[in-house]
Amino acid sequence: MKIPVVFTFDKRIILGAAVTIKSLIDTAGKETSYDIYVYHPDIEEKDVKEFEKMLEGTNHTIRFEYISKERFKDAPINKGGSWTEIVYYRLLIPELLQEYDKVIYADTDVLFKGDLTDVFNTDISDYECAAVAMEPNNAEMICHKYFPENKNELTFISSFIVFNSKRMREEKFVQRMYKTIETFNTRLKFFDVDVLNITCDRIYALPYRYGVFQSLYYSDDWSDSYEYKFLKNVYTDDTLREEVKNVIMLHYAGKPGKPWRRKHIPSDYKECMDKIPEKLRRFTFRDIRKRFFSKV
Repeated sequence: MKIPVVFTFDKRIILGAAVTIKSLIDTAGKETSYDIYVYHPDIEEKDVKEFEKMLEGTNHTIRFEYISKERFKDAPINKGGSWTEIVYYRLLIPELLQEYDKVIYADTDVLFKGDLTDVFNTDISDYECAAVAMEPNNAEMICHKYFPENKNELTFISSFIVFNSKRMREEKFVQRMYKTIETFNTRLKFFDVDVLNITCDRIYALPYRYGVFQSLYYSDDWSDSYEYKFLKNVYTDDTLREEVKNVIMLHYAGKPGKPWRRKHIPSDYKECMDKIPEKLRRFTFRDIRKRFFSKV
């Protein structure tokens, strides 16, 4: 079965993206064939070739396509930080991949632990997209920013999205997305997350296994987990434990930071990292600096 999967990243996160993509293809079922698309503003051809080499001899394909940051020149960003214009690229997917009626998007600070066929086959015909719920959408939210204009019962994270692209094209999602950015602009705090939740009022809630946070995965004691403080308002403890046990996508958001920037890299992540091409296994100055000051 062919499944289109999109990633968006720039040259600052080559290593993390390579591990993510390697874990994706290594956990694919025998009948699964991923058509991987990468939308980027600055990936060099030499790196593209290394990614292509990584997929040689597999059932999967990869294609890199340049997208200018100018498409979001008027959108708010975190200047000098991690959240640049590229965080909005995922919201262009229905427009960019018109040959597909349904498309999966995933972040590049994740490790896949299982195949995506089941989630791709989920019936979301009555919804614009599907994502993992984080917390109730109300003024008492702990992590996310509350927008009275957001009519969803829950707030959803944008790290893993199944787009009902056909429906989103019919309902002109991309045009509506740009209107949301224009209207809310400086009020946006989590940028793409806020835009997705405000623009879409029909989001299907995926099982938590498609967005398990590292703080829950690597410890049985969740008392110090910031993420648990808001997740428990959506999921029971029994549900969370079952979903963590059956994790499909492990997300390295929150403390203690990205795994490749730690002194002691988690063994499952390190095992996958050792399998990527050596030329993609390189650390940026920012990575090195964070590893130097890492306490874990």
